[in-house]
Amino acid sequence: MYTMIKEVFIRTPFWVWILLFILIKRGIAISQERPVNLSKMFLVPVIFMIWGLDKITTEFTHLGYCLISYVIFILPGILIGYLLYKKYQNFFKQGTVIFRKKCYLPLIIILINFFVKYLLNVALGISPFFYDDISFNIIYSAVCGLSVGLFFGGILYTLYIQSKLNNVFLRS
Repeated sequence: MYTMIKEVFIRTPFWVWILLFILIKRGIAISQERPVNLSKMFLVPVIFMIWGLDKITTEFTHLGYCLISYVIFILPGILIGYLLYKKYQNFFKQGTVIFRKKCYLPLIIILINFFVKYLLNVALGISPFFYDDISFNIIYSAVCGLSVGLFFGGILYTLYIQSKLNNVFLRS
């Protein structure tokens, strides 16, 4: 078991470790109390979209099923992300600036998404026949869509809160 784990870490491309570092750094930053910056909120979902869609479109055999699975699973991801942010993320307005209160939900979502995708890619590295396996293709695509949806659900909730707080401010 130790040898297998060692091999997995040794064979992991260096860019994956850099990506993990960037994601952790970004996750910690967005988990702190700070002003809402919508343009920066798209950084992490775009990274996960590129990572997933690149593999799906360039290496998987069943592209049509993959894209359908990806798109379908974005929807429950958006709903879950929206509900998670609604339950755990709080906002407040100071002057004209909307702030997100300290909450580690974004970091947790980033890390879970990274490690699930990492494990799926390790499975591909160990068993390359998965590239041609329709079930694995669909599962991988579903996970990619779901993870991107989680981020967009959080962004959608943030947009909702931002509009709500701006309307309250305008009425005062």
